[in-house]
Amino acid sequence: MYKFDTLDRSQTNSAKWEGPRHKVGRDDYLVFSVADSDYETAPEIKKALKERVDHGAFGYTLAGDGYIEAVQTWMENRHHVSVKKPWIVPAPKVLTSMSMMIEAFTGADDKIAIQTPVYHVFFDVVKLSGRKLVENPLDDENGYAMDYAHLERCFQDGVKMLFLCSPHNPVGRVWKKEELQKLVELCKAYDVYLVSDEIHADLILPGHTFVSAGTFFEDYENILVVNAPSKTFNIAGLHAANVVVSTPALRRTLKATMRKFFIGTPNALALTACQTAYEQCDAWVDAQNEHIRANYELTKSFFEENVPEAKVSDLQGTYLLWIDLRAFNVKGKDIYEGLMAHGIVVGEGKRYGVQCDGFIRVNLACSKAQLLEGLRRMDTYFETLRT
Repeated sequence: MYKFDTLDRSQTNSAKWEGPRHKVGRDDYLVFSVADSDYETAPEIKKALKERVDHGAFGYTLAGDGYIEAVQTWMENRHHVSVKKPWIVPAPKVLTSMSMMIEAFTGADDKIAIQTPVYHVFFDVVKLSGRKLVENPLDDENGYAMDYAHLERCFQDGVKMLFLCSPHNPVGRVWKKEELQKLVELCKAYDVYLVSDEIHADLILPGHTFVSAGTFFEDYENILVVNAPSKTFNIAGLHAANVVVSTPALRRTLKATMRKFFIGTPNALALTACQTAYEQCDAWVDAQNEHIRANYELTKSFFEENVPEAKVSDLQGTYLLWIDLRAFNVKGKDIYEGLMAHGIVVGEGKRYGVQCDGFIRVNLACSKAQLLEGLRRMDTYFETLRT
């Protein structure tokens, strides 16, 4: 029986917990912002890392056959995508991989589309590359959906690459097969590179099914999938990711670009952690997803009963809950700072898109005890908005 208990992350230089310290003004703050989890990774991974450290040598390390086979098997068993070994290109990070794809397959001043609201670093990856950012806002009329008509106009206007967030951060959508099929057909019609960030692919709530963009490799040659064990197993600090490219020409170009910038494989401990995760930790992932589901239902019930002004998005995948607080008619910055004054750090909505002022993103990958205390403090804050 796996436990997802509160973990003291002080004295570990945690970016999530140490980053906001100077802003909060109190020592007992709780953080629900950065997307890593506040409980231990799977015990199998801890054991494997200890054994690797005990070996004592940490020289240059290859991603061996065992590692590649583990990634291949995980994608086949978990995501139902048949992947050939040569298709797998190990890399240190998802964002690094996406940056390399921009460099490899687009030119200066080319247009790259993102579907907002979306993970805020997508904006930076495009802009820092010198490319032109194009936003294809999701339709939130009846839950978040892709606006294909607007996207086609973006493609007609010269977009060369689309970043797909799948499952979607922050709105929590798990895209259905028919939605992805329509997207692939549209990309193919306009010869647009489809880059699918699937870093949250294993974090799927019961009742929903993840469909990888890799399902459509045979339908369209310009699909690139990038995934990682980092979010699933709370090992983001180790830096491991994998790009899956079925088309040989694209794979050669991507590898050449990575060599140009001296982008190598994940480090020795990251390789160990990823291989162990994919070989031994299926049951742990299932248990974690059930834990996230319970935390989601607890949070949703809390808001329904105590903060009826809020609109909580339907969480299908990821452990990130998107909450609309615009009914309070309070600026998003004031909500963010008000919660912080009550010892709560969340993701501020406008970071994910200018249209999202008044939203917050809440990370549910924590213990039930931590979540309950966080909700109690939120309730205290929201009560001040009614007076």
